[in-house]
Amino acid sequence: MINKEIKINMKAVIFARVSTREQAEEGYSLPAQERLLKEYSNNKNFLITKKFSVPESASGKQERKLFNQLLDFLFEHKEVKYVVCEKIDRITKNFKDA
Repeated sequence: MINKEIKINMKAVIFARVSTREQAEEGYSLPAQERLLKEYSNNKNFLITKKFSVPESASGKQERKLFNQLLDFLFEHKEVKYVVCEKIDRITKNFKDA
């Protein structure tokens, strides 16, 4: 019961992005990232409320759209306190432009 209560207060989203076909083939595939992020979230007692994934085929415009959807989701769901990603560069290519 206590573990369930903790998870309710620790809501998170996961964000996975593959920017090149090479990354997808060398262990950074979306399924590989998602498995890692889910495992990490479980270890931290996070309750995953949504998953965002950007495939390597996505254009810059599509990536920006998904990033904006992430921000909109976080704004609308203030109870979500964590964004879990493998590396900070998985969220966006260029934080300066974000």
